[in-house]
Formats: sequence, C-alpha cells, structure tokens
Amino acid sequence: MILNKFPSIEEFYKIYWNKKPFVVRGAISQSSFDYFVDPDTLAGLSLEEDIKSRIVITEAQGKKWRCEHGPFEEKRYSTLGERNWSLLVQNVEQYHHKTANLLKEFNFAPRWLMDDIMVSYSTAGGSVGPHTDSYHVFLVQGMGKRTWRIGFQAVENEDYIEGQDLKVLKDDFDGEDVEVSIGDVIYIPPNFAHEGKTIEEALTFSVGFLGPKLSEMLIEYGAYIEEQEEVDKHYSGDNLNMQNAYFQINEKEKNNIQNDLVNIIQTDHFSKWMVSYFSKPTHDEIENIELRANQISEEKLQVLLQESEVLYKPEHIKLTIMLLDNGDMRLAVYGDVIETTPTHNRLISWLDQNSTLSLKDIERLGGVEALINVINQLYNQNILCFESEEK
Repeated sequence: MILNKFPSIEEFYKIYWNKKPFVVRGAISQSSFDYFVDPDTLAGLSLEEDIKSRIVITEAQGKKWRCEHGPFEEKRYSTLGERNWSLLVQNVEQYHHKTANLLKEFNFAPRWLMDDIMVSYSTAGGSVGPHTDSYHVFLVQGMGKRTWRIGFQAVENEDYIEGQDLKVLKDDFDGEDVEVSIGDVIYIPPNFAHEGKTIEEALTFSVGFLGPKLSEMLIEYGAYIEEQEEVDKHYSGDNLNMQNAYFQINEKEKNNIQNDLVNIIQTDHFSKWMVSYFSKPTHDEIENIELRANQISEEKLQVLLQESEVLYKPEHIKLTIMLLDNGDMRLAVYGDVIETTPTHNRLISWLDQNSTLSLKDIERLGGVEALINVINQLYNQNILCFESEEK
C-alpha cells in the first residue's frame, strides 16, 4: 500500500483507480504548503454566508460525533477548546486560488471529474468517525500528523450508527493503519472504509473526484434538449395500430419510444451538452465565471504578448475537453462551450496539459492570426489571465 512515488498513469488506472488504495510518502514538497490556505484563513472562510462549512465535535471517548453547519461567528472558535474538534470547508480552491495549485499534482487523474478541494483543520483527537465516501479522494496531509485506518476492500452494505449527525459506520472494518505527516498523500477509492484521527494540530486537503448519477445526467440532458426546439418534438404515435387501442402499449410501440430516446442521445447534441455539463462547478453555490470588467481587443492582447507578457490558466478554472471520432475537439469552461474549429485543436491540447501560454507558444501552435480570436475570448471571459493579474 505504501509507495515511494505516484504510480505511472498506466499503473494508476490499471491497478488502483476504483480498485485499491495507496499511500505515497512525501509526494508533495513541503514548500508548496507555504502558499496554501492556513488555519486562520480557513476559519475566515467559514464565516462567509455562501461557503459550505462544518464543525465536527468528537464526544464520548471517540464514540459519538456532533456536527454543526456554518456560517459560523468568530466567537464560536473561542469556545471549542484545544482538543476533539475539526473544521471542514468545501470548495476552497474556488475561494483561495493559491490552494488550487495543489491540483497540478493530480493531472494524472480525470480532472474533468474533479469535485472540489475540501480542507479540514483538526485539533488533537479530532475525527469524523469511520465512514465511506461515494467518490474518489486524495487525502493530502499538510501541517501536523494524523493516523488513518484504510480498509482493504470496498464495503458492500454500509450499516450506520443511528442517532448520529454524520454517517458513521456501525461495524469495525479490516484495514491497515498508517501515520501521515506533511506532504504524504493517500488515495482512497469509492466505498472503501477509512477513519482519520488527529495526533497533533493538523490540516488535511481532500481532493475529491465524483461522477454524477445517471438520473442526474438524464434530467440535465432533458433540460438541454428542451431548449433545442428543432429536435424536441412531441411523441406523435405515428406507428400506432389496433393493438394500442384502449389502455394498451404493445412491445413494438415500447421499442419505438425507446429508440426515439436513444436516437436523441446519439445526435451531435449529446457531445455538445456533455462537454458543457462536465465543465460546470459541481456545487450550486459556485457561480459561473464573470466576464472581465475591462474587455480588451485582439490588437491590445497581441501588444501585451509582444511585450513578453505570459498568459496563465489558473488552476481553479474548471474546463472540459472532448476529442471527437472525426478528430475535432470541443472545449467548455464553467458550462460555456467555446466556439472553435479544427484549427484550434493544437491550442486546446496545449491548454489541457499546460498552465502558461506565451507568444512563442502561440506561433508554434498555429500562429497569432489563426488563434488570437479564441485566445482573446478566453482572456475576456477570465479563463486566461496574465501572470501579473493572478492574485
């Protein structure tokens, strides 16, 4: 289970993804944490109305857990004491952009399924109890030390303790105990039981990857099709016959309706919807990107690039790229599909795997004349910025 470095991309998907957990010692450099959110800033975020936060208090010698939901008042923290509690804040990458740079370490994972970075601050004895998650999670240890018990296999039928504020597993589980300190990373697949306990004041960064339910996708795709009047037709019953009189639906008509539904999924609309859907923030509280207040022209952007300014793609920006069978590529950011042509494929591929874009890069990827329109659009939509502008 304990590795010296992250597995290769091939090993990750073949051996670990959805299959087994691992621990990597010292995977993240200690100096990186100097720029990530600290306990005081995290507590400040928990005071905000629009940010999801929780305080979990461990009681009864670690056998009971009480959960309070934010936003909190600052004076709440002076009453909690020095042991047995944790603060958990969701979507920290969206509110503290330097913390989003942690995501660079997980480009081998499907970033288009990235849910959020949840950060927890915990005092000695702090815990949220033994539990499972429905998502993939990388637990990155910041300051302090924690111990984790990690299950050997997925739990098939979860049974939870009744009367708790949290879903805490009722039964013990077989697993391996590991102690982690700054820079260590644990990968836990969905439904693998795990429990963390804090040894000394600690920060843990939880990078979650979550796929939507099929029902959610069907609802969202249906809402998209509702806006496409040319294909959103009423069911007309063209092929009905005497076997469908009264209250009867025969097998043939069931198949006709089923085929109509399958056909609407097999149209080009589906890929347009899908690339947009997976680029949206997974939490409703996160708003779409606002257009840049001071829009600039393509000519002005070229001047800035010629002055050796370098464009930068902030890590908190969520985008999705789809490669179609015909070789075309689609790009969407925060739900907005960016209009591109095959001329832009190399640029899109570059944005997928790189964080910066210089004039030399643009010339190598197809030339300023061919690409400046899309690059300017991305800049004015706050998807790209100059490094000097990133806070």
